[in-house]
Amino acid sequence: MLRIDETSKTLVAPQAGGLVAEAAPDRDELLALVGSSWAAFAAELGMPHVKLVAREPVPGADLLAFDESDGRAVVLHVTGDTVEWQIARALGAAAEVASWDAGRLAEVSEALQAVVPGDSPRLVVLAGGFDPRALATLEWLSRHGVEVSAFSVSVLRFGAERLLSVSREPHEPATDPASEIGWMLTGGEAPQTALADAQAAGASTPPPGVPAS
Repeated sequence: MLRIDETSKTLVAPQAGGLVAEAAPDRDELLALVGSSWAAFAAELGMPHVKLVAREPVPGADLLAFDESDGRAVVLHVTGDTVEWQIARALGAAAEVASWDAGRLAEVSEALQAVVPGDSPRLVVLAGGFDPRALATLEWLSRHGVEVSAFSVSVLRFGAERLLSVSREPHEPATDPASEIGWMLTGGEAPQTALADAQAAGASTPPPGVPAS
């Protein structure tokens, strides 16, 4: 989880405070945050080896990255609320990048010279939330060989600061946000484990490190 620095508009490590859920960033703010703090955000996605190389080289490809581990291009699309916006533009951008020849790849970024022309890029879709139909479509595409992944973004206010939480979709059943924050700050058990143990013991207080409500 990352704190949104309102002054520099970057993503940094969180500090302690009270916990309040807030609306997810709109598309423009999320795109600005991700683009200005790519290294931190890529680590949250579990993709530290993916390096940002271009911003909106084609419509729908909000961010274009390069996976150093296997020489693949990665198209990142930050979406709106509708299924059409979440899927159609993202797929169109991936198809466009897949059509590039060696000259066009090199023109966009020197790093992309390692990409095999015609090779389909990976597709990563980011959103404040997903319509179930969008997730069903992405799952269907994945089953048929399209390398696509989706991540939802949520925001929690922690004291005077905002925290950005990233979850892969479809995600596991949600845990108590307070237990997740407490686990993150104390370095204790994973939030799911701590919460389950507390429930099994009939505890009425939250896991260690989490303020009681």
